[in-house]
Amino acid sequence: MDTVLTPSEALKALEDCYDALLEELPAAKQSKNPKGILASMFSGHSYHPGLDALMARYLPLLNGHVEALVLAVQAHPGPEAQAAALRGLERLLFYPRPATMPETYTLLALEGCGLPLAPLLSPDARLDLSQRYGKQTPPRQMMPNQKKLWKLLSTR
Repeated sequence: MDTVLTPSEALKALEDCYDALLEELPAAKQSKNPKGILASMFSGHSYHPGLDALMARYLPLLNGHVEALVLAVQAHPGPEAQAAALRGLERLLFYPRPATMPETYTLLALEGCGLPLAPLLSPDARLDLSQRYGKQTPPRQMMPNQKKLWKLLSTR
């Protein structure tokens, strides 16, 4: 990206991208490997190729939007920037719960995209966010990317 966006512009781009992903998620889940789960396990191919394609398309986009938000916050420090970083991270962590486990795991995997935003928050904001995050998913039930983020948020 040649120009640095304002924190609010970068946040809006991140939110728009995430909203588009959420909109496509149910349809992507419907695309299944017709050979079934067991055949998929032994063949090494995914049972949900639609979700795989969604991840392949949106993971780099979300990472790019997070990077743009980090740059915007660093270029325009202040309360607006802090609020944008917090809102961006909250958007990645506190999403509407999907109806099925494959959709849930897809969004759970994307929570790790928020790692670069955590150091930009004030210690108090990190602590508050870590407590809310820990209530949503108890640390003993967290996946590795969630634990990494939770630990980063929990440290002062």
